[in-house]
Amino acid sequence: MSAEWQILPWHTSQWRQLTQALKQQRLAHAWLFSGPAGCGTREFAQVFAAALWCRAPAADRSPCGICPDCRQVRAQTHPNLQTLQVEEGKRDIPIEAVRELCQRLAMTSHDGRAQLALIDPADALNRNSVNALLKTVEEPPAHSHLLLLAQRPLALPATLRSRCQQLRFPPPSVEQATNWLRAHAPAGAAVETALSAAHGAPLDALALLNDGGLDRQIAWRKAMLDLAAGRDDPVRAAQAIGEEQAPAFLRWFFATLANLLRLRTLGGGDADLEWLARALPVSAAAALADELIGDLRRLESNARPLWLLESLLIRWQDLLARR
Repeated sequence: MSAEWQILPWHTSQWRQLTQALKQQRLAHAWLFSGPAGCGTREFAQVFAAALWCRAPAADRSPCGICPDCRQVRAQTHPNLQTLQVEEGKRDIPIEAVRELCQRLAMTSHDGRAQLALIDPADALNRNSVNALLKTVEEPPAHSHLLLLAQRPLALPATLRSRCQQLRFPPPSVEQATNWLRAHAPAGAAVETALSAAHGAPLDALALLNDGGLDRQIAWRKAMLDLAAGRDDPVRAAQAIGEEQAPAFLRWFFATLANLLRLRTLGGGDADLEWLARALPVSAAAALADELIGDLRRLESNARPLWLLESLLIRWQDLLARR
């Protein structure tokens, strides 16, 4: 297998399960892969897709990564691969898109080989689109497979989940993630800091180290702590974040709130995060999370990013500066 197609160390058992099904020609028609973001579920799905058509697979059915079929999967141009995602500016996957996907899947492939429809993220399916998909799941066309990727599998109706072969992708242990990151990150990189900033997701941590995102997150964390301690001004902090980084900051802040709630229940983390977890009431964190979701939607409607940032940071400081 090409180095860029290698299965991540914490996914070897899932790969054995799938390749065993491939070898025995008992691959399920519908699969549900579920796992947290940044831990490789999407990358695993791509390798799995390539394995269906690779012309020179290894003994364990892993794809070579260099044949024409593998290259087409990598470029998302393979004629037997149909991909359905949320369109830019949309919140979910509509029924019309699912119907079109099912129609294409029902057509015989041009070369007689298996077809694969990939829905990512499947938890963006709305109620009507799920209902449109169920008929294909219950009565799949011959030589077709449906692969659903979800970070929140319980957001899918039980009627759909129960009809899929489920494969779970839990996050790696700290030791696995750290060892992998040390082998792939630039020399001398702050691996532990990046992994902490990415909430244990090694692929996200590697991206932070490669694109300068770690430095931004360190600055954002300092700003949140300074605001909570009354050492900074929300308007100045919003200007420092800037309009361009507003969407990334809001997503980071949402993940940070989720982490604080986890720390409040389970403990752990450094002293600063533990203090924030204790000081921030659960109800306030939930309200802030709702506000963040609304802010991200308002950004899509051309709201002024600085106004949203200023309002959010003022509320954050009001909640914590007096504690």
